[in-house]
Amino acid sequence: MTTDEKVEKIQEVIKLKVLGVWEARHDTSGHRYANTITGHLQRSVTTKLQVLSKPHLIKWGIKMAIEWLLVEDRILRLKNEAWREEMISGAQLAHTDIRDTAGSIGTVAHDAAERYINEWIACFEQPKDIKTFLPENCDSRSVASARAVEAFLTQKNIVPIASEILVGDIRYSAGTLDFLCLMDGELTLIDFKTSNGVDQISYSAQVAAYKYFFEGMTKLKIKKCLILHLSKDYDKFTVYKINHIAKAWKAFKQICGVYDWMYSGGDKIIKDIKRISI
Repeated sequence: MTTDEKVEKIQEVIKLKVLGVWEARHDTSGHRYANTITGHLQRSVTTKLQVLSKPHLIKWGIKMAIEWLLVEDRILRLKNEAWREEMISGAQLAHTDIRDTAGSIGTVAHDAAERYINEWIACFEQPKDIKTFLPENCDSRSVASARAVEAFLTQKNIVPIASEILVGDIRYSAGTLDFLCLMDGELTLIDFKTSNGVDQISYSAQVAAYKYFFEGMTKLKIKKCLILHLSKDYDKFTVYKINHIAKAWKAFKQICGVYDWMYSGGDKIIKDIKRISI
């Protein structure tokens, strides 16, 4: 079977078994996905992973709050009872502005990568410049991340298959698989990350979930799973492989169990009141 025939066969399976099965139903309560066949609603993979403790984020949040208070005369206002509640509220929210900005930078780069890959798939030829898929005058950090994607795709032996496809399992969760391709002739899942750091636990569990969701829906076997960490300062990238992905998948299923129990409603403990008969 030629490479083109292999790609066409995989794309046909995706069309029949994956596309349209899940759809986004995001709302003010968070990211949710609906299975269009069964009607099941599931929280996103990233939502369920939020039950994991992340001590480094707590330390980072405290650092952002202190830095916010040190700007101008906010630390002096904190000592003033009339301003105290406003300063405390501002310090508590300081990290969200930085997080949201970082998220928007990553979203722009992701969107450009998706358009770039889809153009490649449609035209059977790799586009020459990913910057043409970025909005005008966008943040230089988005440009750097997008160009890092392009550098990776150009340097590796890659044939694109699909981008940004929704996968899931009604028992556990659902989410968006960033990129599926043939890499050195093997079916490969690649997840793009633009965060400043690499969260080994949540990232490995997330990618494991996408792998097993896709395999469960298609019966196709993914041979490689990679995390492509993109620099926001230079056109550089770092590639990570996942050790023991079967264990990561097992852990993710257990995480889903914890999340579902936590948010199942009802009291988890009740007072033990002894009643005395008279």
